Amino acid sequence: MPTSRTEAQAGFTLLELMVVLVILALSATAVMSVGRNSLESARARSFIIEAEALLRDARTQAIENHAQTAVTIDVRGRRLSLEGGRVLELPKGLSLDARVAVPKGGGLPAIRFYPSGASSGGELAFGFRGRSYGLNVNWLTGRADARAL
Repeated sequence: MPTSRTEAQAGFTLLELMVVLVILALSATAVMSVGRNSLESARARSFIIEAEALLRDARTQAIENHAQTAVTIDVRGRRLSLEGGRVLELPKGLSLDARVAVPKGGGLPAIRFYPSGASSGGELAFGFRGRSYGLNVNWLTGRADARAL
């Protein structure tokens, strides 16, 4: 039993402890929400960098093999595919719009790379949470270049 008034007031009440716990829970929720958004944004940016590398690999392969190589763009299937090679699946939430040549007989649009290093050229536009990114392939040099818009 407390002997003085100051001893009786020492410590925290249950209400004070509950308020502190609620504040901590709200803070933890906010931090986790920001972390999740950052992870999704990182995945989207990572995909664009991988797509740029895929296009560069296709150009290198065309030059080394002295044969035309193509990267097909399947907007509905949400993927980019290197002929006889790897396939990149678009992450959830990332949109794709392509401005490239379409083959005469129909089929999927593609960016073609030639043994000279040139290409058919094209532009891929990606959207993620209101931000736009572009991936351009120069028709003359075949160079792929990603950038934020």
